[in-house]
Amino acid sequence: MYRTRVEIYNGRLQVLGKVPTISIDKTDGCQIYLSPESLDVEIVSSKSSEMNVLVPKSNGDYSEYPIPEQFKTVLNKPPTGLTTSPVENKG
Repeated sequence: MYRTRVEIYNGRLQVLGKVPTISIDKTDGCQIYLSPESLDVEIVSSKSSEMNVLVPKSNGDYSEYPIPEQFKTVLNKPPTGLTTSPVENKG
């Protein structure tokens, strides 16, 4: 198992090979450029905002996808726990 810690100072992270997981904690503003080998990555974030994932296209450009930073939690009925889902950005 490989484990690497990367500090993001200027808000950009580029994955050059394969990584199974990217963890983002207490970060405001970051862009994650994925490699074609890392398209099955899991991204875990906490206490962070303004995060975007850039996915390579076949023409060399990237498609940009925001990571949700706002969530809605509702009580399951009958009261059996909670369900949390991201709030969709419509802007």
